This record gives sequence, structure tokens and C-alpha cells, in this order.
Amino acid sequence: MGQLLSHPLTEKTIEYNDYRDHIGTTYLSHKCPRFFNCVGSMQGYRLTQEDAHMVINEDDTLRIQFYNPFADRREHYLVSVFAVFDGHGGDDCSLFLAGGNGNGYDPQRGIAKWVTRSFETHSYGDAARHKIGSVLQGDAKATRVFASLEGLIAQIMRDAFLKQDAELYRHFANTPCGSTCVLAAVVNGETLYVANCGDSRCVLSSKGNAVKTMSFDHKPQHIGELLRINDNGGSVSLGRVGGVLALSRALGDFQFKRGVDYSQQHASNSHQSQQLWHKRSIPPQEAQVTAEPDVLMHKIDYKRDEFIVLACDGIWDVYSNRQVVKLIKYHLALGAKLDQIVPKLLDHGIAQANSSTGVGFDNMTAMIVVLNKQGETLSDWYTKMKIRLERERGLS
Repeated sequence: MGQLLSHPLTEKTIEYNDYRDHIGTTYLSHKCPRFFNCVGSMQGYRLTQEDAHMVINEDDTLRIQFYNPFADRREHYLVSVFAVFDGHGGDDCSLFLAGGNGNGYDPQRGIAKWVTRSFETHSYGDAARHKIGSVLQGDAKATRVFASLEGLIAQIMRDAFLKQDAELYRHFANTPCGSTCVLAAVVNGETLYVANCGDSRCVLSSKGNAVKTMSFDHKPQHIGELLRINDNGGSVSLGRVGGVLALSRALGDFQFKRGVDYSQQHASNSHQSQQLWHKRSIPPQEAQVTAEPDVLMHKIDYKRDEFIVLACDGIWDVYSNRQVVKLIKYHLALGAKLDQIVPKLLDHGIAQANSSTGVGFDNMTAMIVVLNKQGETLSDWYTKMKIRLERERGLS
């Protein structure tokens, strides 16, 4: 994405969030979950850097008032958010999604804002206790019911992406920019939800060399994506939508969403409004390039789960899921810290650049998020991982 340069730009930006106070001792917060993390980005062979990222964690953790229809009460949720955005056609969309304000990340901007609002304003119900149209949250109507809380929250994450896309339309309707998004949300320090739109990716590393895929790439040639594109009058050539876009889901890219009427997205959920929607336009989920993400859920087991990796396709073009995890664990076993490992991941990636295939020529951004249990210091986690990895390799 972007234009090619004749030489690599290997200068890296590393953000190491080890959450230390001004004295230098590890800050342990018992008020909210805290997950140590490190993110690195490198422009590489591209003319511009179009990637962005977001870390909403520790003191910035989203504090959400959520109505739980399964318990029929309002609950207080703490949500940590980690995301990587791979922009194209410029960095306007990716930076907008990241919600940066020049002094870090603002939870009231970007996609974090819509995650909060979608949690707090949903009108979904419990399939076992309610029917469509039953009264929930005062006078609100249940527009849809779910069999589990996990399924309901997954839909809330989808809602957040579509609402964010509607906001993007107001700013970038006539701009040929767009962005992928892979977002990991840890709810109450217990459950991991990964929402992915595009070809960025998230993987989970667990004890015993286990690697779990937490997202799936959205490519135009995949049969489900191809059918949606064709049904909306589009075509795929050379593996690209309209011969242009190499992915089939993204935020922005409104030239591929001509049939969507964004003015209707916040209309009433009444039956009459739904009929008007279908008469006037197509749902955003059915556009050639949709912003609707896939959402996967994982119940965190702190005895086994170790870390997650979020990265743009510039990383995954070079590495397989297992290779990324293996490289990180190899250096952890040697005693390396996250801010030493991430640069190695980026350097090794650009070293694989192949001018014949184009692999290794993209912007590269990778984020490692430690799944440390509450009260566990980063030093404790490093020690635990080193001992575990030495045992797995028969070195102790």
C-alpha cells in the first residue's frame, strides 16, 4: 500500500508500555486490568507510513455501563482495547480510527468511542426470556435476541465497526482512503473478543507451543466474499475488488459502498423503518467492500495463555502465525524483553523482501500484548516464560 522506494527505510518506532511510575518501580493497579504491551512500526520500502495503532489500557481502560439482559441488570464493565490499522490511499482513515490526539489515545475518539457507545446503547435481549418487541431498558424495544452473552457482545462489536464507518463517511465520503482494523478487546480481564475487518491478523500463544488463530483474512477471492461482491454488482480481477483493492472488507473505501445510505444507519429500528431501508438502499453488510467484522471470542486461561500478537499484513506476508510466535518465544527464552523482540521481528521481516513477489515491501506494524494475571509484574511474567520455555525445550 503506497508507492515503492528504491531503498528501505528501516527506522522504527517502538512503544513499550511496561507501566512504570516516575521512580522506576512497576506500577500495580488494582482498579482495573492492566496488560503489558509493546508495539513497533516501520515504514519499510513504502513512500509513506499509513499504519496506525491504538492502546486503551491501564488508566485509560474503558469504563462502561452495560445492560445485561441475561441478568436483567446494569453492570460495570472494564474493557481494554488493542488495535492495529493498516491504511491505504493515505493515512487519513487509519489515524482517524486510532483516535490519537497528540498526547496518546483518547477513548472519546476513534473506534474506542463506538465500542463504548455500542455497549451502552444496545437494545438486544435474552432469547430465553424475551421475544422480539418485548420491553427492555425502560421503553426500549428488543430489536434482536441472543442465546448467550458472548453472542450478544460479538454483535455489539460488529455494531461498533458499522457505526464507526458511518462517522468516517461524514469526513471521507469523497476520499479514496480506507483502512483495515484488527481489534482485541479484553472484557473485565476475563474474556478476549477479537474483531477483524480486512487482512490484518491476531494470533494467541498458549502453553505447550499452542497457537490459536483469532482472526481470518478477508480476501476478494474467498468464496463468501466473492459472492457478496458479485451480488452487489462488483467484480474481482487479479485478486482485487474492481481490479483495485486487494481486500474485501475495510472501513472507508466508500467508492465500493455506493448503494449504502448512511443517513439511515441511525434510524429507528421499527418495522416500518426497516422496510424503508430495504427500499432505499442496501444494508452496509452487503456492500462490495463491507466494514462488518468477523468476531471471535476466547475465555482467557491465565495458567496457559501467554500473549497475543496483532499485526498488519506486512508482517503476515512474511511470517506464518506459528513462525511469529516461535520467533517471539525463542527470544523470550534467551531473556530478551519485548522492546528488544519487536525490532527483531520487524528487521527479520524486511530482510525477507523479495522484489519478484513484492513480499516484504509493505509498511510493518506489530503489537505484542502480554496476558498477565492481575497483580503479576512484567518481571514475574518474563521469569515465568523463561522457565516454561526452558522446560518445554528440555533445558531444565
